[in-house]
Amino acid sequence: MESVKSLFCLILLGATLTLSSCSDRRTNFTTLNEDGDIVVSDASLAILEGLMEDYIECKENETEERECNHFTAEAICRFYEVDDFEQDGEYVSYREIKDIVTLNGGTWEPIGLADSQENLDAAQNTANNGTATIAFDPTKTNHVAIILPGSTQKSSSWDLDVPNSASFFVHKADGYVNKALSYSFRSSEGIILYNKK
Repeated sequence: MESVKSLFCLILLGATLTLSSCSDRRTNFTTLNEDGDIVVSDASLAILEGLMEDYIECKENETEERECNHFTAEAICRFYEVDDFEQDGEYVSYREIKDIVTLNGGTWEPIGLADSQENLDAAQNTANNGTATIAFDPTKTNHVAIILPGSTQKSSSWDLDVPNSASFFVHKADGYVNKALSYSFRSSEGIILYNKK
């Protein structure tokens, strides 16, 4: 009888641990600033800033080309709490993100091209709702930028109001958090916006 009680306690403990791990998801993904605008919360921002520090250190100590090409995938997965860009316990290369998003059997959907103000606004709203949202260039560099919660801001180079974003550049030791999407791409031409369903 004692062994049955012990087994029951272990099952109950396992269920409790499972429930607590599920409830540990970030609940303060966004917050409001003094002006009442939606911004990334401090807890969420700390994830990206920590990754940016790791990325800069990786680029400074890089011994092989493309050694630091997983940070975009890691940032999307950890910031938005998705696992789409993890394979066999590793984060995929930024070049693999496009195929996962476009050939994934329907877990991501296109918002549209970034040369439309309506699409840019939709991308910002989607990110503000806590849904993983990205922009990428499918024809040239395969560069991917992460759309972050926040407000759109005027871009003189795009002549559009563009979403808040973060980016880890692979071809140079540079990156940013909380800047306009136009920091990632010189123009809106050919840039596609996607969000997770």
